[in-house]
Amino acid sequence: MNSKAFLVLFFVVIFCFSSLANANDNLSSPLEKAIEYSINTKILALLTLSKEKPDKVDNMLTEKLLEITPLNPSEQYLVLLSKANIAQFNKQHQQVITLLEQAILLQDDIAKKQLASPLFANLYQVLATSLAATKNYEQAYKVKKSYVDDYNDYSDAQRDSIVKNLTEKHEITYKIESNNLLDNQTKLKAIRLDDVEKQQVIQQRNFIFILCTLVVFFLFFLRQLKVRKKLILLTKIDSLTGLINRTTLFVKGDKLVETSKNQQLELSVMLFDIDHFKLINNNYGHHIGDLVLAKIAELVSETMRSRDIFARISGEEFVAILPSTDIDKAKAIAVRVVEKIASYDFSPFGINNNITLSVGVANNNDTNAVFDDLLYAAELAKYQARAQGRNQMASYDAIANAQERRKR
Repeated sequence: MNSKAFLVLFFVVIFCFSSLANANDNLSSPLEKAIEYSINTKILALLTLSKEKPDKVDNMLTEKLLEITPLNPSEQYLVLLSKANIAQFNKQHQQVITLLEQAILLQDDIAKKQLASPLFANLYQVLATSLAATKNYEQAYKVKKSYVDDYNDYSDAQRDSIVKNLTEKHEITYKIESNNLLDNQTKLKAIRLDDVEKQQVIQQRNFIFILCTLVVFFLFFLRQLKVRKKLILLTKIDSLTGLINRTTLFVKGDKLVETSKNQQLELSVMLFDIDHFKLINNNYGHHIGDLVLAKIAELVSETMRSRDIFARISGEEFVAILPSTDIDKAKAIAVRVVEKIASYDFSPFGINNNITLSVGVANNNDTNAVFDDLLYAAELAKYQARAQGRNQMASYDAIANAQERRKR
C-alpha cells in the first residue's frame, strides 16, 4: 500500500469515529419531561384523613410517616395539600396560602395529566376558599376558575378516552365480522365448485346468512346510535341533579346575552352556593351531600320560570340566567330562593339544622353585557353575601354604588 492510499484510509477511519461519537452524544442527552409519579398509599390515606377528619390527624404521626421513605414531587405536592387541609380546618388561612404556593412550585416536575386529575386539582378549590376567607375575592375567583377549567379539561379527556375506546371496540368488532363474512363466502364458493347440484340450496343459504348479517349490523348500528345519543346528552347534563352543566350554560348564556343586547332587553344572572356545604359532607357523608344537592336543585327549579336557564357549574355552585328580568325582579327571585331553602325541613336526610344559601345577583346594565362579566359580577356579589353573614342575597349594583360613593 502506497502512502497516498494510507492517508485516505486514515481520514476515513477518523471520520467514522467522529460520527459515532456525535451519535453517542445525542443519545446521552435525552429531553427531560415531567413525570407521572406513583403515589404511596400512606400518602393517599393521609390526604383522605386530612379532608374528612382533619381534627383527628396527629402531627407527630404525620411527620413520622413522612420519614419512612424519600418523597417524589407528586407525594410532596399531596403532603402540602394535606397540611393545607388541616390548616384550613383550623382557620389558619394565611398558612394555607403559603403551603399551597409551595405545592404550586412543584408542578413543573409533575405530568400535566396527573395535575389535571381531581386529586391534584383540588388544590385550587382549597386555595380559593382560603383566599375568599382573607377577603381576596378577585384572586379567589381566578383560582376557582382555574380549578373549574382543570376539572373540565380532566372531564373532557376522560370523555374522549371513553369515546375512543368505544370506537376502537366497534372497529375491531366490525373487522372480525367482515373477516368472518369473507371466510364464509370463500367456503360457499368452494362448495359451489365441488357440488353444482346443490347450488340452489347453497344460494338460499347465502341469502339467509347475508340477510341475518345485515339484520345484526342494523341492530348494532341502532345500538351505537343510542349509545352516541346518551354520550352526547351526558356531555350537556349534570348526572346528579339533571340540570345543564357548565359547558352548556356558557353556550346558552352567550346567546341570551347577545340577544338581549341586540333587542335592548334587560337580563339578570343569579349565582349561589350552599353555605358550609363541606361540613355537611364531613358530618353526614358524601351520599347525604349528593341528596342535598339534588333536593336543592329540585326546590330552586320550582321557583324558576319556563324561560329561565338553571345550571350546576361545579360542586355546590349553581347559576340561573333570567332573561327579560330587571335587577329588582331578580332580587325578588333571589330572596324567594333564599327563604325557600332556609325554611325547608331536611330532617328526612338526618340533618336537623337549616341549610342556607349565599346568593349574588347581577344585571347586564351593570356590566359590558358579556356573559363572563355578568357571571363575574354575580360571583363578587355572592362573596359579599358571604361576608355579610350568609343566608342572604347581595346584588352587584349595590357594590358598584358603594364603590362610586367611595370614589366621590
